[in-house]
Amino acid sequence: MTLSLCGVFVVCVALIVPGTHAITIEELPPDHVRELSCGRMYYRTFHLDENRDTLYVGAMDHVFRLNLSNISHSSCKDSINLDPSNTMSCTSKGKSENFDCRNHIRVIQSIGDGSRIYVCGTNAHNPKDYVIYSNLTHLPRHEYVPGVGLGTAKCPYDPLDNSTAIWSEKGNPGQLPALYSGTNAEFTKADTVIFRTDLFNLTTGRKEFAFKRTLKYDSNWLDKPDFVGSYDIGQYVFFFFRETAVEYINCGKSIFSRVARVCKKDTGGKNILNHNWATYLKARLNCSIPGEYPFYFNEIQSIYKVPGDDTLFYGVFTTSTTGLMGSAICTFRLEDIDHAFAGRFKEQASSTSAWLPVLSTKVPEPRPGQCVNDTETLPDSVLNFIRSHPLMDEAVAHKDNQPVFYMRDLFFTRLVVDVLDYVVFGNHLHYTVYYAATNEGRVYKVVQWYNDEGVPGSALLDIFDIMPGLPITAMEISKKHKALYVASDESVRQIYLSMCTHRYDSCLRCVHDPYCGWDKQSKTCKPYQPGLLQDVTNSSRSVCESSVVNKRLTVTFGQSVHLSCFVKMPQVLKVYPVTWYHHSKEKGRYMVSFSRVEKYIATVEGGMVIVGASEEDGGRYDCQLAGALLCTFNLTVDAHRCSPPARSQDYHRVYSDWCHEFQKYKSAMKSWEKKQAQCSSSRQNETAIAQGLLSNELGASPAL
Repeated sequence: MTLSLCGVFVVCVALIVPGTHAITIEELPPDHVRELSCGRMYYRTFHLDENRDTLYVGAMDHVFRLNLSNISHSSCKDSINLDPSNTMSCTSKGKSENFDCRNHIRVIQSIGDGSRIYVCGTNAHNPKDYVIYSNLTHLPRHEYVPGVGLGTAKCPYDPLDNSTAIWSEKGNPGQLPALYSGTNAEFTKADTVIFRTDLFNLTTGRKEFAFKRTLKYDSNWLDKPDFVGSYDIGQYVFFFFRETAVEYINCGKSIFSRVARVCKKDTGGKNILNHNWATYLKARLNCSIPGEYPFYFNEIQSIYKVPGDDTLFYGVFTTSTTGLMGSAICTFRLEDIDHAFAGRFKEQASSTSAWLPVLSTKVPEPRPGQCVNDTETLPDSVLNFIRSHPLMDEAVAHKDNQPVFYMRDLFFTRLVVDVLDYVVFGNHLHYTVYYAATNEGRVYKVVQWYNDEGVPGSALLDIFDIMPGLPITAMEISKKHKALYVASDESVRQIYLSMCTHRYDSCLRCVHDPYCGWDKQSKTCKPYQPGLLQDVTNSSRSVCESSVVNKRLTVTFGQSVHLSCFVKMPQVLKVYPVTWYHHSKEKGRYMVSFSRVEKYIATVEGGMVIVGASEEDGGRYDCQLAGALLCTFNLTVDAHRCSPPARSQDYHRVYSDWCHEFQKYKSAMKSWEKKQAQCSSSRQNETAIAQGLLSNELGASPAL
């Protein structure tokens, strides 16, 4: 169905990838899961420090310091207690004492060499920040850090608000360290802000540069944003968030995803924007399924950048929760973001006008938004333009112009990414593995690759039920320890990325995981190394044929038999078609048709039942999954001998067949009895009618 709305065509589509209602997920092996829980502490902030093998966890009234290699080796005592102050004032404003009026830690950032960390918490709706040692002890008084204490505009008032912050050491005015943040700056949530703290000389304690922020109460700059991430790259700091789309407001309320940037050297204007950013720009992020009418995933939920690689950003996006639910993973290149910021600006001539591109002749020089050595020297024309034109006209296109992965009836909340590079026999293999967390406690593992022509491909590898039924609130990944860390409000858990032996018992699943390889000799799945079978891209469907399970079965004439490659088929494989082929002496090779329900029955686990086997049902049966051979059965039907059962399982089989035959006999008997009863009833009716007629005839005769 296509609708026309405000001159914009909107198309209603259904995502074609199957959903995940009522699915059963394979349990994780216990020896691959580590856990730490100190009660319901609302673990919602992670900061990873691989140099110190430490995962810092921000929770309610606490910062925890966990051992990266095994979080179970940590204890609840490995923490610092940061109790809230003035809770009476908080509760008097109608906030709950046991949740709202606590100190929820929302920012943890390493300072300098990592020996100290910056922390900011909600502090009973009165934000407060701290600088402490990395071993979670307080600084002595003589190491006082200027500008620390008041956390307003650095972290949120409300523990339920989304915010972001990044500590930047270099490139700022005077080469002084600074915190950049995106959050609410008022108790009422009326003032949302992208903010940089005052800059102090750490030696003298003197304030050298005043704070900078977005324009206050101006919806063209920010309109009820939800921040999801920020990154310090080169001469810019980038912010990722979703907000009400001001350019769409005349057509109704809609949420768009954004990327914004500011120059780190920005010191504001001299007379105009003197307390505000003079280089602030923002652009829409486009994550959509391409087509004549693209299907948009408008709301960014999480963003991730691989440490050391500033060229790519990975995000999870969702549709609006009021409509068709769906989630997608999209990738963005820094060069495409820069291209959007170098493009045309967007403007609205009046409150009733459409938003249109700004003519190039109306853009002043130097170009607004570019970094300069001293923004206070910018002419008023540039400052006035940036004040009224922060939005770019062109959206940032996602890489490959299509999502990496998408699925309906799914709500992704967090994302982390691992990039794998192998060189095998001179060939360079490059895979990107995505771990997308959901609001139901699951993590979806997706792999992406490019073929020789540069065409992308992706596949869902696995689904981990890490926090059953609980939203995942934070997630990190350690390449050094090959581990994934996830948090819910109840606990923090760790799983290992390579679970080959315990997770995969078939060659087909093993070879598709870039962490694993199949050993033909031992017929087991092992962590990948040269010499093991691997086919991540599914380019060679015969790679597992030498390792295919080949079973021989003998059944008696008339017996029903169940053929299946899985006891329980993994959920991730159910999206692929399963096909059975029969090789018989009479007909040769042909595909089994399940339309013959009296002969073949398909099972939910991808198997089939042959009802009442006869001699013509003998031969080889091949099961193929998406064209790849999964398992083989050689079936022999013994029509001449009915030997007594020798084993208990043979007895059960014979007993089952006997029960089946007896059931058919009982059904036939009941049918015969029913027909007999109908015949008997019919004869009785005929007799009664005849007697009635005879009686009438006698009654009508003359008296003698």
